Amino acid sequence: MAKRNLPAFILKNCSLAIDGDVRIGQCNSITIPVLERTMEEFRNAGMIKPREVAMGYEVTTTTFKETAFDPAVMNLYGIGTGSNRNLVAYGYLESEDGREHEARFEMVADFKKIDGGEWSPGEKAESEYELTVHEGRLIVDGNEVFAFDDFTITINGKTQQPGKAAALRMI
Repeated sequence: MAKRNLPAFILKNCSLAIDGDVRIGQCNSITIPVLERTMEEFRNAGMIKPREVAMGYEVTTTTFKETAFDPAVMNLYGIGTGSNRNLVAYGYLESEDGREHEARFEMVADFKKIDGGEWSPGEKAESEYELTVHEGRLIVDGNEVFAFDDFTITINGKTQQPGKAAALRMI
């Protein structure tokens, strides 16, 4: 079998940093933001069926779980100016041909929900956190895959809808 057909970029491990504090041994799962287009259905005169047209993007969120009931993380929840937090999800990836890769998802986000979980004697408890993500950037092996904020999205280094900023006098 040719090496190019072997499974590649398999996520083997991960960690999370919140405002520079790496949560090794605390965070047990991370869900990075999902990019999803907002679609509107149109059926105009002469059309025999509707079609969906992309109008923008849905709100982006991230979640993570920790086995720790850490008041330092819970204290990051806040309302008002300065409540944005810098998060970085780190991933270690490995290809079946032996190549190693690194990935990171950098985010600027606000805590939206803190769930202290179910407490039961003699059982592991988990705290779950949900954040709304204002800016994000996925980087694999030093190459930016995509980046977004409230106004733009860049995919593989190419800004999508490049004429929008000039048309709306954003520049």
